[in-house]
Amino acid sequence: MQTSKINLPEPNIVETYTFGESKVHICDNYMAKTPEEVQKVLKDMYSAAWKIVHDVRSKGGTI
Repeated sequence: MQTSKINLPEPNIVETYTFGESKVHICDNYMAKTPEEVQKVLKDMYSAAWKIVHDVRSKGGTI
């Protein structure tokens, strides 16, 4: 699967969460503003989620 990138400013990280071996950074300086940007974010999230599902299933896990 290939995902495209959005040109973003340098992130201003205001919070960081750790879930297992994953880190999630919350940034306060970017919001998708146009319908196209929102769709791009949703598409990238969908692609990333399916990659995780396929990886878990290939290792014998269930979701």
